Amino acid sequence: MKKILFIIISLISFSVQAVTAASDEDKYHFDNLEEVRSFINWQVNGWQVIDSRSLIVNMSASESYLLILDRDLRALKFTESIRISSTNSRVRSNIDQVHVLDQFARPSRIKTIYRLPNREARQNARAKILAEEIVISGEAI
Repeated sequence: MKKILFIIISLISFSVQAVTAASDEDKYHFDNLEEVRSFINWQVNGWQVIDSRSLIVNMSASESYLLILDRDLRALKFTESIRISSTNSRVRSNIDQVHVLDQFARPSRIKTIYRLPNREARQNARAKILAEEIVISGEAI
């Protein structure tokens, strides 16, 4: 009887993890945005954290990039200092990383970069990620 109960609990746990992983893929995927492989890092003019796996890097008032990390970087939400690695003055997806400087946290590799051409695109990307976060966690909107 204990074995059957253990198997049932394990299957339920696995199903919840699979649904959450699929939801994460949707949460960080944007068909309406241009995915780019890199951008020049010497133009960075600030950044804003959306959640523990995404941030917006501002280049100018009219150009920004959405960085999606390959894993949660929980310290990102609580930091005032980050460093984004670069290769030959370019930040590249699947190569470079985001480092949290004022806390002991392993860096996280940049999985995907989306170009955000205007303020509306920034607001929509932020709203989508935060709305998905609320639904996944089970809280009311």
